[in-house]
Amino acid sequence: MNTLAAIQDALQDWLLEGDAAIAGCVDADDAAHRLRIYADAYRLRLVEVLGDDFPATRAALGDAAFDALASGYLRAHPSARPSVRHFGHAFADWLETRRESPQGLHELARFEWLQGECFDAADADSLGIADVAVLPAEAWPSLRLQLHPSARLLSTRRLSLQDDMPMLANGTDTANWLLWRIGFDVHWRRLETDEAPALQAAEAGETFARLCERLNEPNGDGALRAAVLLKRWLADGVLAAPPTR
Repeated sequence: MNTLAAIQDALQDWLLEGDAAIAGCVDADDAAHRLRIYADAYRLRLVEVLGDDFPATRAALGDAAFDALASGYLRAHPSARPSVRHFGHAFADWLETRRESPQGLHELARFEWLQGECFDAADADSLGIADVAVLPAEAWPSLRLQLHPSARLLSTRRLSLQDDMPMLANGTDTANWLLWRIGFDVHWRRLETDEAPALQAAEAGETFARLCERLNEPNGDGALRAAVLLKRWLADGVLAAPPTR
């Protein structure tokens, strides 16, 4: 082993898998101690990254419990990409499988991860009221709405808002959330009961006429309800303008 690339590969094997072959490249009696410094620094840095990506989850658990779970996650899901931005992509799903994880904690982690996805999402112009105001009447039934690239939908059972921040709750009622970005700011709000399926239908590409039909129950005023929701979505900026207007 006499090339820099080979030595780097050996060090990576030590950090990720505990392969001790790299020890032969360390010319010192305390090689194991020196290598342990690198391994500890690697682990602590990635635990810190998770703490930065999931601050509410960390606060709900406490530092010690969070660090223990984060270390377990690192063993189960070693960082596989050059950027640490992607390291926590499976953290919420992994928490859901852990018996020592408090109920609902994975929902809080998933909410926080979606915040990051919203922030990183592609830029796009938002559909505005002026854009739809010029549509002729015959265009409305076939109109297909498109969610902004930053918009995310999430369903939870154990989350609530306190001071406009997500936190664990004791209830088990399903709550639906919309998260999206305006400029550099990520926003979120809890959706009304009929709003979540309406947004899901819009995301699936259903026409405005079909959306009105979905909202027709139970009061038979689907068109009015669709208009109310559309006005809210336009004001929030959660719909994307078509590529060419």
